[in-house]
Amino acid sequence: MGFKQTAQHKTGKGSYHQIGLVRGQFGGVPEAKWIKFLADSGFDGWEEAAWELDLRRCDTDEGATAYATERVNVAKAHGLEIFTVATHLQGQVLGDEPSAKTLNFCSGKGQARPAYKAWRAAGNTPPRTDPYYVPPEVAKLVHQEAERDLLACARYAGALSRLQGRKVALPGFVGSPANCWSHWFLFPPLPGSIEGYDIPDVRQVSLELLVERFGNFWKECKKQGVTFDLECHPSERAMGDIESAGDYIRFLGNNGFGSDVVGFNLDGSHMEWQNVSVIDFIREYPEFIHCAHVKGVWVAREHCRAGRLGGHRPMGHWTNGWNFVTAGTARDANSLEDIFIELNRVGFDGAVSIEWEDNDADQFAGARAALANCRRADLPPSGLKHDEALKG
Repeated sequence: MGFKQTAQHKTGKGSYHQIGLVRGQFGGVPEAKWIKFLADSGFDGWEEAAWELDLRRCDTDEGATAYATERVNVAKAHGLEIFTVATHLQGQVLGDEPSAKTLNFCSGKGQARPAYKAWRAAGNTPPRTDPYYVPPEVAKLVHQEAERDLLACARYAGALSRLQGRKVALPGFVGSPANCWSHWFLFPPLPGSIEGYDIPDVRQVSLELLVERFGNFWKECKKQGVTFDLECHPSERAMGDIESAGDYIRFLGNNGFGSDVVGFNLDGSHMEWQNVSVIDFIREYPEFIHCAHVKGVWVAREHCRAGRLGGHRPMGHWTNGWNFVTAGTARDANSLEDIFIELNRVGFDGAVSIEWEDNDADQFAGARAALANCRRADLPPSGLKHDEALKG
């Protein structure tokens, strides 16, 4: 019923599942030092941050295979594997309507950022009412660059899969086309027509645009035998709840992209602070969960100054109604035991990766603590029904 990343189960060095670490939040640490930390600490592997990779080497299948071979050899030299390839930044860029916010995720080696610089150097400025505005010629380059990068990621993940004998998923974001996310609170109400002229439902348009923008990428995923897995999250078309996740997955399925191509990267942290059960999510979408993050979250159970939505304060601010913490600690509102057990119950068999984000702890100490907590929680599943042993 569940997804299997490898033909035969691979046990971790100190737990039933293999446990990796997400590279993204450690981008300020030189890679060689970081990989040594993984090996010394007992991790089994890692999740790549695609925005750090030399993706232009993956513009062809041959180039991707050569590049993946180099990366796998580095991992093997340290007793590690590459479990997943994060595409969060590129996916957000392709899905959202272009703005300075998504331009900021584009590589300086592409054409989009130089084009914006030239536009500003020519004396242009964004409208005061839209400070993150980019002109149409820049917007087009933003989407083109993101699609090219995602296609390269699919080739790279395909090559990693073949070299390592495992299905290497592509967790990521899809943004919220047509600015759908800005309409999550339905006031003013969304009009269906004005003065006799119909107005399309932005929620439906957003889904249609996802298929248009990501279609070529998802077809490449299918060709490579890999999956793209949305991390449901505020600012995404599926916001971290069971309902919008269902809208997303059903629409893609009706347009030819099923569980062999798309699915979910399970991350319970954003579900928990929205009062959504990650356990119910696992039970609802077992065949669509192809990879998983372990990320702790503290949630205010009573009143708080900035509320659950943050009161326009930055991520991690002490007044917020929730903040990321080290997974499995006493502050974590998620239960690692419940999550691992439920993944086992639905048949998920593969690596999970710790996404460490805790503004109140040292990153290396926090990552080690999260790994230890995962090992304590991640027991092998039962192979029997215990009452059957009670026989005279």
